Amino acid sequence: MRTNRQLDLIIYGATGFTGQLAVEYVHKEYPHIKFALAGRNPAKLAQVRSQICGAESQVPLIVADALHTPETLDEMAVSTKVIANYAGTPFLDKALPVVEACVKHGTCYVDITGEVPFQRVSYDRYHQQAKESGALIVHACGYDSVPSDLGAMLVADAMKERHGCDCQSIEMVGGKSRGGLSGGTLYTALQMILDGKSIPGMAECKARGSYSLDPEGAMGGPDTSDTVSFVSFDNVSQKYVMPFIMAGANAPVVRKTNALMAYRYGKNCSYREVQAVPNWITGFVSLLGLGVFGVLMAIPPTRWLLLKVLPKPGEGPSRTIQETGFFVSEFYAVGDKKGKMPIVRGYVKSGTAGDPGYRATARMSIESALSMALERESCAAGGVLTPASALGMTLVNRLNNIGMELGVVDDAI
Repeated sequence: MRTNRQLDLIIYGATGFTGQLAVEYVHKEYPHIKFALAGRNPAKLAQVRSQICGAESQVPLIVADALHTPETLDEMAVSTKVIANYAGTPFLDKALPVVEACVKHGTCYVDITGEVPFQRVSYDRYHQQAKESGALIVHACGYDSVPSDLGAMLVADAMKERHGCDCQSIEMVGGKSRGGLSGGTLYTALQMILDGKSIPGMAECKARGSYSLDPEGAMGGPDTSDTVSFVSFDNVSQKYVMPFIMAGANAPVVRKTNALMAYRYGKNCSYREVQAVPNWITGFVSLLGLGVFGVLMAIPPTRWLLLKVLPKPGEGPSRTIQETGFFVSEFYAVGDKKGKMPIVRGYVKSGTAGDPGYRATARMSIESALSMALERESCAAGGVLTPASALGMTLVNRLNNIGMELGVVDDAI
């Protein structure tokens, strides 16, 4: 049924900040594919189409509203091979109806959420049905958590190829980066902190600990945390490191991938993420700054003042920051081999993709969607999966082809 759809791709939430970047990218780089813009406001959709695609553009517009007219989602889902969803903040209430419609009609789906409870609920409700309908549902297809998920896969596979053993541990070390603060991420994180107990899926995630996204029947593993607790010297990377702020969103995805792929990385493989810093003092000052910010956000009066000046959902950095922004993620896999501990090092770099939270995220998510739309036979059959377990080397190759850099260092260290 998917091969006979009118459209290859629908960009849902096309009027939002990241959604518009996705539209711009598709219009410029993939003019040959059949795509449409979707959202709840027809006037705004028409304005985005005119501004990005031109006043004479015939790109279809689809009015759909997950919260108020969910029946429109069925009409949208049956018309396309893939839906790329940018309508979040949070995704939990707005995206689950879209996932349901896609699963029902065998339509593939991607989004850019880092909301772990939402991903838990999505898997619990729809994984089996998605396997039956052939719908491939892949969350976290932006900066959270494509670099982490693909980087871990690359070094784990290289460990087997080079040294014939599983991994004892994998670590992502965040390097230098530049980009704008995401208003959507900020508000979503704030909601989880303030209303966490009432969020569906939160209790289940807490009960499962570090393996909050693992599939049913998974064996878990040795991890009890996602990052370091303080500034320290890391003996594997030989760098000073501090806690990585997005580890809580990324690490559960990587662990789920390992479980979904029959523990290809290793049954006892640990995973964590850290941020590299030049020295202990810099790390301490940075960590102190994060702590102060957290305290100010926890106090209602200062939180109110901060939210007046911080980016709001739908707002993003300037065009200059988008284009000059970048990120570097390094990966260190330690082999589980008697007598020695081989180390394999890999990397995921933004290359020409731009800042991590917006421009690069739009590209990574669209390339994830096009992996399914244009190379469906090379992707997983169906289910609520992760970027690496669903798309694997297909996505790695597509990202390398558009100017990002993903790979493994030639010589093990």
